[in-house]
Amino acid sequence: MKKFSWAQQAERGLLGFFMVALVWLPLPLASNRQWAVALFAAIVWLLLAAGGLLRLNASTARADAPRTSWGGHLVLALLVLLTAWTSLQLTRFGYTEDAHETRIYALRCIGYVGAFWLVQLLVTSDRRRMALLAGLLGAGVVQALIAMVLFSGSAQYEYLGSSFAQGTRATGTFPQADALANYMLLTFSAGLAVMLMQMGAARTGPPGRARQHRLHAAIEFMMSGKMVVRLMLITLVIALVLTRSRMGNGAFFLGLLLVAAWVMARSPDLRKSAAILVVSLLVVDLVVIGQWVGLSKVLNRMEATEIAAEAASAVPLEPATATTAPPVRREETLEERTRPVRDTLAMIRERPWTGFGGGAFYNAFTRYKVESLPLPYNHAHNDYVEIAADVGLPGLLLLGGVALLTALRAIQLMQDRSSPHARGVAAGVGMGLICALLHALVDLNLQINANAMVLTVLLAVVWSVPTKRTTTSLRSR
Repeated sequence: MKKFSWAQQAERGLLGFFMVALVWLPLPLASNRQWAVALFAAIVWLLLAAGGLLRLNASTARADAPRTSWGGHLVLALLVLLTAWTSLQLTRFGYTEDAHETRIYALRCIGYVGAFWLVQLLVTSDRRRMALLAGLLGAGVVQALIAMVLFSGSAQYEYLGSSFAQGTRATGTFPQADALANYMLLTFSAGLAVMLMQMGAARTGPPGRARQHRLHAAIEFMMSGKMVVRLMLITLVIALVLTRSRMGNGAFFLGLLLVAAWVMARSPDLRKSAAILVVSLLVVDLVVIGQWVGLSKVLNRMEATEIAAEAASAVPLEPATATTAPPVRREETLEERTRPVRDTLAMIRERPWTGFGGGAFYNAFTRYKVESLPLPYNHAHNDYVEIAADVGLPGLLLLGGVALLTALRAIQLMQDRSSPHARGVAAGVGMGLICALLHALVDLNLQINANAMVLTVLLAVVWSVPTKRTTTSLRSR
């Protein structure tokens, strides 16, 4: 018995170390540097090896412990196939226009496989699942506080070889503001899951207690952990608004409303809690706090259309001299934002099955980019077409299968009326998946290592939830 208890403590320690690594993940420019990708992948696989050894030597895999469903194994297999497909591009049987970038791309995929597998191995109870989601929420709050401090300072500086000018749009330690917005959305989704799990657990108490002692219940809520989670969610929303991301804030609105409607339709026990949470988010966070931090500036960016560009183009531009200020960078028009997508489609038509190599988009795109496009583009600003251009339609289909299977799993968990915990996980991860899919239409967040890794962890959490409880001991391990 002591041997088993020691192994459990060791597993908790490994999970805690993984959570610390997730907090560190966005700090070095969202881990979008080669050394950061390699370091995080090494950490994940060392933890995975240690966890596997614990299971083998300490016999912690008991008969009553939850096991990964066949769907979880299938999703892991799809991620392994994507990694193998990317690695094949480096051989004489494949094709890549930049072998170095494709090696980094394959290393990133290896890290995602390890993270997904690690969550399946270590997250074996409700308590550990709650801890991991709370860790993601905490990582988001750390990044939000950094972003707000840097934004308020309006400083210009260089960090890890990249130049930053704070004060217009919050970026934190991310390479761009839209990437930070997506990170806020994903960590907010983890916090939403934590909030709904706590609300669902609260409803298991004595019936009628809230009606008889409403004042006491309100005070209890103010002093409870739920209020702390609520304040953390407010912090994430403030940072999201400060990014001035048009699609980021739009995806937040739409994702929150869709998930709230889904929860209220499928889960009567969480209907009232979900309605109160959504109303408070819309009224308090976005009306009161949003006006305080400048939600109107997000709306102004959304109104920067082709008409404004035509008015600006009517004014002849003069070359900058020593006595004239450099031209102010205007917002991209719809034509400028969608033009790279249309040009990338030409790449896909040329190599629909093999692609141009993982991460090789920049080198290949120079041959297809129209010369009249005034702004430089390192990415297609659409994850779907860029993935298809990099790893071909087979790679895109593999990732689509991962997303589809996970969405079906979340729908299945929402129907589990015996477990408020499972429904909370389904709602939170469902919102994260919706926001990621919407944001991928106009941005490059899956090309950002920190965002792709957090999304991978969220998807893995869904598959760590057992469909049926066989013993109550699983909740306290």
